[in-house]
Amino acid sequence: MTFSQKNAQKEPSQQTMQVESLFKASMKEEAYRCTRERLVILREIYESDSHLDADEIFVRLKKKEISVSRATVYHTLDLLFKFNLVNKIDLGHKHTHYEKSYGVDNHLHIICEDCERVVEVQSDELNKILEKLCQKNGFTLGSFSLQVFAKCREAQNDTRHGNMKP
Repeated sequence: MTFSQKNAQKEPSQQTMQVESLFKASMKEEAYRCTRERLVILREIYESDSHLDADEIFVRLKKKEISVSRATVYHTLDLLFKFNLVNKIDLGHKHTHYEKSYGVDNHLHIICEDCERVVEVQSDELNKILEKLCQKNGFTLGSFSLQVFAKCREAQNDTRHGNMKP
């Protein structure tokens, strides 16, 4: 199976196609090469519903028999971040995770300190508070990335019964 046959197995979403156009335009403007490998990495992020780290992206592509180097994954993630097409987030794992940012509402992540479950929450109230804070300090709110570390109900119940995670 050729590279393009492997890539053509799933039709990208409308959002992914829009992001690809933006990425290609940004790459051209900055005089970078927009390779198929870079587009595959972008698609992997935009077609995923989870927060991925660079190694997860690399492994997912390898399982799909798509040959991309780890270096290409890391360099592409840096470019996607530079062009505001992905957000870098800290989920408490001592390495960076990435999530799509184009066409996505501002939200926060609540991460369980014990079981590591991640819940995304969109909050108009928080958005208003952050807008006021920005205005008060001479800024206009763009996007934000906020992580809150807490214990979920299940983890609280486990702790109360002496079943704390080591």
